[in-house]
Amino acid sequence: MNKKQAIVIILIIVAMTTRFVFIVDGVSVLPNFTAVGAIAIMGATYLKGITKWLIPLALLWISDLILNNLIYSQYFDHFQIFGDPWVYGSFLLVGLFAGVLMKRASWGRLFVTCIGGAVIFYLVTNFAVWAQSTGTYPRDMNGLIMCYEAAIPFFRNTLLGNLFFGFALFGIFELLASRIKGLEPVLIKKPII
Repeated sequence: MNKKQAIVIILIIVAMTTRFVFIVDGVSVLPNFTAVGAIAIMGATYLKGITKWLIPLALLWISDLILNNLIYSQYFDHFQIFGDPWVYGSFLLVGLFAGVLMKRASWGRLFVTCIGGAVIFYLVTNFAVWAQSTGTYPRDMNGLIMCYEAAIPFFRNTLLGNLFFGFALFGIFELLASRIKGLEPVLIKKPII
């Protein structure tokens, strides 16, 4: 493992702890305001090969184990080995989207990727909520629209989380890369778009 990979993995590990920061008495006071999307984007941008998917996904899984079995255990009737497959799928889609868009990484592309990642997560996970609904939302277009409307506050938090943590993570890495011998900044020397 080289310096770049080590720094990125450490930043991703630290960032994943944001899933636990805004939990008070077993309830998230800022649901979806986490670094999860930013982690998928960072992994896809800075890591290589299978590690760009495996490291972020493994950390999401570990944090789900802790959240679902310790903090949110009252919502489950048995030990949860995996979180929601729709969440994992959307997380991977965000990473794939970032992998394409951030091939020529820039601050402007990071901005667009953070927004696109939030939209992907919103569309996929809320479609799943509607599709798996047992009476909350009618199984028609109106029900789907109702589901998406109900999720707007979560979308806002996901978008703000992606932007805040995305720019923070990339900024920290770029700052470290500009000061550590042998590391080359990826975004600092590039134009906005």
